[in-house]
Amino acid sequence: MTIRRHPKATVLLLAVVAAAAAILFTARLAQAFHTQFIAQNCNTNNPQPTATFTRHGSTAVALHAQYEGYQWAGGCWNDNNIDDSPGDQTSNPNTGGEGGDCSGFTFKVWRESTDVNDAGAYQWNMLRYIHGPYTADAFRLGDGAPNVTYSKSGLIAMDALASYHHIGLIYATNADGTDQIIEAKGEAYGTNIWTRTYRGDSNYSGVRRLGWTG
Repeated sequence: MTIRRHPKATVLLLAVVAAAAAILFTARLAQAFHTQFIAQNCNTNNPQPTATFTRHGSTAVALHAQYEGYQWAGGCWNDNNIDDSPGDQTSNPNTGGEGGDCSGFTFKVWRESTDVNDAGAYQWNMLRYIHGPYTADAFRLGDGAPNVTYSKSGLIAMDALASYHHIGLIYATNADGTDQIIEAKGEAYGTNIWTRTYRGDSNYSGVRRLGWTG
């Protein structure tokens, strides 16, 4: 016996199947993007003002982020030496993954204030979810009370090299004119130290954070 479906019933069935497939796809996508890292691990605690603000101390802060993830517009990570949210969609601030982007990473390592008129130093916890008010280009231009443009020839450890779209911190200088740069590079790379030629690249400018006590 042949069962004949009413056309409207068939359309309704197809709509239900399509909706279920969309929900399943969205759920799998959310799981793949690890969208719960920020929600489950990060906080909004106040930073701690600090009168002692050394380049060595900021280097230690930066190294806590080494091998961690990258999150566009992010600023929260742990210190387990892996990316807990690999493969997140790029250029999407809503994936909720682990890590800072290049400017958010610099903001926390440089211990800056969310008030661009405040040049003081503030210790932000690794798991404090904060990006800060600066883009890479804003750093490049020396925007904000703590930041100034600086001659590339005079840059030392924990100074920065910034372009319109990226900023990296100098971890160490090399004899051949290159630098070891610690940076939040991108979703495929995470945060790490690489040898870079930014100092010799005309697209990059030197940037210094003011107020170091040592």
